[in-house]
Amino acid sequence: MPTRWDDIATMTPISSSGGLQSALPFNTASTVVRTPDATLATVASASTRVALGQPALAANSTVYTQTGAIDDPLSALMTRNVRTGAGNPFQDLGAALLGRFRTDGGNYAQSVTAPGVPSQTGSDSALQSRLRLQADNTVSLRIGTASGAKVEISLARGQEGLAVQIDVTDGTLTEDERNAIAALSGAFEDALDGLSQVPPRLDIAGLADVDASVLSSVNLRAVTRADGVAVQTIEFQADSGQRSVTYSGPAGEVSVNVDLSKPATFGTAEQQAAALSKALLQFDSAQRRGNGDEALMAMFKSAFSAVHGSYGAALAERSQPAGTVVRVPASESHRALLSGLADYSASIKQESKSGNPARLEEVDGFSMRVSQSSKVTGRAGSNLAITQDQQSALDASFHKPLSPHETLALSTDKSSQNYLYYQVKDATSSRTELAYERGGLTSASVTHSRNLSMQISKFVGGERVEYTVIPTVDTVTHDLLPMLRAAQLDGQEEDSRQPRDQTEAILRRRYHDLANSVAALNQG
Repeated sequence: MPTRWDDIATMTPISSSGGLQSALPFNTASTVVRTPDATLATVASASTRVALGQPALAANSTVYTQTGAIDDPLSALMTRNVRTGAGNPFQDLGAALLGRFRTDGGNYAQSVTAPGVPSQTGSDSALQSRLRLQADNTVSLRIGTASGAKVEISLARGQEGLAVQIDVTDGTLTEDERNAIAALSGAFEDALDGLSQVPPRLDIAGLADVDASVLSSVNLRAVTRADGVAVQTIEFQADSGQRSVTYSGPAGEVSVNVDLSKPATFGTAEQQAAALSKALLQFDSAQRRGNGDEALMAMFKSAFSAVHGSYGAALAERSQPAGTVVRVPASESHRALLSGLADYSASIKQESKSGNPARLEEVDGFSMRVSQSSKVTGRAGSNLAITQDQQSALDASFHKPLSPHETLALSTDKSSQNYLYYQVKDATSSRTELAYERGGLTSASVTHSRNLSMQISKFVGGERVEYTVIPTVDTVTHDLLPMLRAAQLDGQEEDSRQPRDQTEAILRRRYHDLANSVAALNQG
């Protein structure tokens, strides 16, 4: 049974001398340089072990030339990374490993010892086993295929060296499946490059963009350990029905989940892009209002963006010839009244701390939750009914100096206790309700509610001298039917002498103008 690397230790890079570097993802890499395989043969050393086209940990694995140059370019890449102490210990390996599937769909294993580590005797699986158990950095990419075969690509970096492994189980890969896996080479490499940044960047959109008819699921998991303790975990999962990203690290936690099971609510590619752009601006606004951590929010935004790419209409339209205008049928014009995005639930929670040693109850923290849920009943062209709810909640508290020109340095000394303490509690919601009767839209409305509160306490010499509450409470309901009728999405008043492609373009533009107007109402 091939060894699985589900929960092995993970990612802390090793310097060229073999010592530990930062405990955060890999290490900072300012420049990534792709090195052609042919130029790497001369960097391989006699400390490399390779197993080709055999069970992953085969004992009789392989060989290098008398000059010390290993025939396999993968081992040359690994040796280069170990010797140079690359900021990304897996630089170029993700693309190379998946690239193998163009010609080979079998198991594979390889390991390279770190500089200064004595070559080990015994079976070729010995170093693989030790790295699997003692690695500081690990990444695994699991791929499910339509035929039922499963593939796991594992990479591990520890003080003793670097190891990679490919396990193919539960069947044999078809040519289409091998090619689809190889096509993910660039996306996997982008993900590894993003993880090497400090703080890490979630560049995983490419892994979500797969042909579900060939590859049924994709799962990426990366873990970082320091002194044997996991300090950071990142996981991405995607299949035809859902996508999710979770992150846990020193700065806090991020979670994003998307439900792809209700295509009746999806908008066009432009509508999705516009909705996503507006959501990211709202997240930035919340971060500023709640004084949240910019790096953690950037990770949340990249995760939210990644899981909302290439699905529904956006994916279908991409398959059309360039320049093709795909108009939403008048019978589905209700899509312009919805957000255009698939349902989701997402949260970001910053690591809280007591920001004032003299008042431990005054906590600095930031958390935000956002969600969308849709209920679809009936059937299109008859009695379709859709209810879509969006909600957001912000809970934050933080300390600020009395003047922007002052530096906050709170201590138990009363003379330092001059500051402003903010407490933010915001909640917003919107509900869109649409109903058809006999194929005609008979009602459409959106109700937007806000309940915002910012409390500001001013302290001088440790005494609260001022307390301010800034509330905002309102609820507004809009009837969307007049807007829909004014948009004239059925095209009945168009000049029949006008070329069809121009007519389609005009109607599509009207659709997006309507969608943007409705989105503006939801922002309040």
